[in-house]
Amino acid sequence: MKLDRRSALRILGAGSLAASLSGAAATQAGVAATQAQPSPGRGATAVTLPDKARFPFRGIHLNAAFAHPLGTHCQAAAQEFLNTRLNEVNKLWPVDNPRQEAVEAFAGLINASPDDVAVVPSTLVGENLLAEALRLGPGRGVVTDPFHYDASLAMYGERHKRGMPLTVLPPRNNKIDYDELRRAITPEIGLVAISWVSSWTGMTHDLKIVCEIAHEKGVPVYADVIQGVSALPLDVAATGVDFCCAGTYKWLMGDFGVAFLYIRPTRLSSLRRVELGWRGLTSYVPHFLPYDKPGATGGDWSLGASAAQIFEVGTPNWCGLKVAAASIGYIRNVGVTEIVRHRTPLLDRLQAELPKIGFEPLTPKEYPGPSVVFAYRGAHDRFAHRLEAAGIYVSVSKNRIRISASVYNDEQDIDRLIQLLNS
Repeated sequence: MKLDRRSALRILGAGSLAASLSGAAATQAGVAATQAQPSPGRGATAVTLPDKARFPFRGIHLNAAFAHPLGTHCQAAAQEFLNTRLNEVNKLWPVDNPRQEAVEAFAGLINASPDDVAVVPSTLVGENLLAEALRLGPGRGVVTDPFHYDASLAMYGERHKRGMPLTVLPPRNNKIDYDELRRAITPEIGLVAISWVSSWTGMTHDLKIVCEIAHEKGVPVYADVIQGVSALPLDVAATGVDFCCAGTYKWLMGDFGVAFLYIRPTRLSSLRRVELGWRGLTSYVPHFLPYDKPGATGGDWSLGASAAQIFEVGTPNWCGLKVAAASIGYIRNVGVTEIVRHRTPLLDRLQAELPKIGFEPLTPKEYPGPSVVFAYRGAHDRFAHRLEAAGIYVSVSKNRIRISASVYNDEQDIDRLIQLLNS
C-alpha cells in the first residue's frame, strides 16, 4: 500500500497505521512481541568497564562533556538506517521510523512516560520553545544562575531587555544558596531555569530541592540536563522537575541534531502552542480538489495536545534517532549506577592530585557530577598545544580546564593526563 504524507496523516489521526493495512495482524503481533522483550540490562550482552572495544578512537578522550565519542553499536545502527534509506524507497517514513524506539528508550532512562517526551533539534531549541510556550515576558520572569548554559543566559537576558523580570543568583563558594533562591521567587516570576550540571564548573544542583522550593511558590522548574542525564541517575517523577531537555551528543552518547524535551503532563494546560507543523495535526481534510466535500478553501483540521503534538513541528532526524535508540540502549544495559561507580575514582583522583600542582578546584566535592573543573591562570596558553600533541582531549579555555571521564577511561588515562599537566 503506497501512501502520500497527507494520507499517512489521516491514518495517524484515525488511529494505528497497522489497523489500515492488510498486514495488521502481523504488525500487531510484532508490537506485542517487542513489548514483551526484557528491558535493557536483562538478557542483553554484559559490558565490562572500561569498555575500550566499543569506542576505538585514537588518543585519550577525557572530554565527553563536550561531545561523547560514538560507539561501534551506534555506527551499526546508523549503517542499518542508511541501508534502509538506500534500499526501501517506498518505506512510509512519517509513521514507520525510529522515533518511538528512541523516545521509549529515553523515557525509560528518566522514569517518564513516552507520551510526555517530544523530539526537538537541540537542548536550547527546547528551552526557547518552552520560554515562548510559558509566555515569559513582562510580568512573567525567570530566576536562574550564572552556572546555567551561556546561550540560555543570553536568551533570557535579551528577554529582560524587552521587559521580562530576570534574577541571576550570585554564586557562593562555587554553589548556589537555596535560601537566596527562595527569596528570589517573587510573584512576578514564572520559571526557575537551571542547568542540572553546570558546564562551567561541574556543579550539580540538587534538583529535588530546587523543585521543592519553586513549587512552594507555585513556580515550575526547567532543567537543562544535557551535562548530567545518563552520567547521573535522573528520575523526573522523584525530583518533581516540570520540564527538562537534553541533546543526545554528550552523555547520552548519541549524535548531533536530536534532543528530548520532557513535559510534566500536569503542566501541559499551562502551555500555549507557539509553532505548528504537520506533526501537530491529527487530521487535515482539503476541500479544493476534485471529488472533495464542500468546505472552507483552506481545509479543516484538528490539533493534538500531547507534548509531542505541541512541540514537534517538522520531520526530525530519523538517523539521529536510530543512533540515540542504540546509544541509550547501551547505557541502560551498562546501567547508570555502574557508570557512576566506574567514573568516581577517576575523578576523585584528579580532585586529589591536581590541586597539589596549582589547579584551583571549581567543582564542589559535595555536589559531584561527571566532570571536574579547575581554574588555572593561562591554562590554554600553557597546556592546549601540549595536550593536542599528546593526543589527550579535554576542554581547555583561557584560565580553566574541564575533565570528563566516561565508560572507556581507566587509571592509565588519568596517569598520563596528570603527568602532562605536571610537566
